[in-house]
Amino acid sequence: MNALAEVAAKAEVLSLVTEYWNEVDTNWGARAHMMFAEDGVFGSGPSAFVGREQIKAFYDWRRGRGDRVARHLINNPMVSIESADRATIKYIMTIYAVDGVPVLPVNAPNSISEVLEVLVRGAEGWKIRSKTFTHLFKGNEPTTTMPAHVRQSLLSEPVREDQS
Repeated sequence: MNALAEVAAKAEVLSLVTEYWNEVDTNWGARAHMMFAEDGVFGSGPSAFVGREQIKAFYDWRRGRGDRVARHLINNPMVSIESADRATIKYIMTIYAVDGVPVLPVNAPNSISEVLEVLVRGAEGWKIRSKTFTHLFKGNEPTTTMPAHVRQSLLSEPVREDQS
C-alpha cells in the first residue's frame, strides 16, 4: 500500500470510529450494529455481544431504558493499517453519561478505558470486526450494562455462573 492510500485508509478508519460513537450518543445506537461486520464482536468475555443481531438487541434495550445523555470522548487514536483490508485502532475513551434529560449535573467521568478495535474492509467498506475495552478508571456513575437475566431473555442465552 502506498503512503497516500495508507493515509486515506487511516482517515476512513478514524471516521468510522467517530461516526459510531456519535451514533451512540445522538441516536441511541439505533444504527450502530450496521457498523459492525456480520460476525462482529462488541465487548469481551461473557458480556460480549456477537453478531449484528445481538449488538442491535443491546442498543434496543439501552434505548428502552428511557432518557439518558451520554458522550463518549475519544483521545489519542492510533491507527495501524495491517493490510489493504485489515486495520486496528487503539484509543482512550472517556465516558460521561447520566440518566435523564439535559442539563444534568456532572462530577467525574463514568469511566476511562483503553479501546482496541479490529476493522476489516469488504464490499460494504470498513466494518468493525471487534471492539474491546480495558477499563482503567471507574467513576461513581455506572456505565450501561445489560443484566444477565435480561441478556438471557433477550438473546435466548443460558446464564453462565460468571454472569450472575
